[in-house]
Amino acid sequence: MSESEAPEIDVPAESMMLKAAYRKSGLTVADLAAATGLSVGTIHIALNGIRYRDGKGKAAVPPDRTLVKLSSVLGIHPDALRAYDRSRAAELLAEASAEEPAAEFRTDQEAQASVAGRAALARQVLAAFSTAELQAEVERRGKEAR
Repeated sequence: MSESEAPEIDVPAESMMLKAAYRKSGLTVADLAAATGLSVGTIHIALNGIRYRDGKGKAAVPPDRTLVKLSSVLGIHPDALRAYDRSRAAELLAEASAEEPAAEFRTDQEAQASVAGRAALARQVLAAFSTAELQAEVERRGKEAR
């Protein structure tokens, strides 16, 4: 069977939602990996909705754990997960969102992931402003502080 005759793979709706949020975020896959603790490969599979084995692509629905971690970083609301009939993942995401951030981390990897996630978010927010706008805001705040 040639590539033009290959059967079309139905990408899971959850993956399409994740990919749309990922594209809007301005984050890299490496940023997501650092922020979630997931591997780059796992993230690619979740975003694309396809897992390749023996050279053949097969639809891959992201597991709840993966969906929750990525949704949390990408700012996806639990109701969006419910819309795709992922109520368990929505509940887990709502619980994770309601929890206060931990003051202590169990591992260095968790601490590094938290720092990377916050740094990625800061880059994303700052990218919305020009250098001149940022300089003007710093000057304004400096005058207010005096």
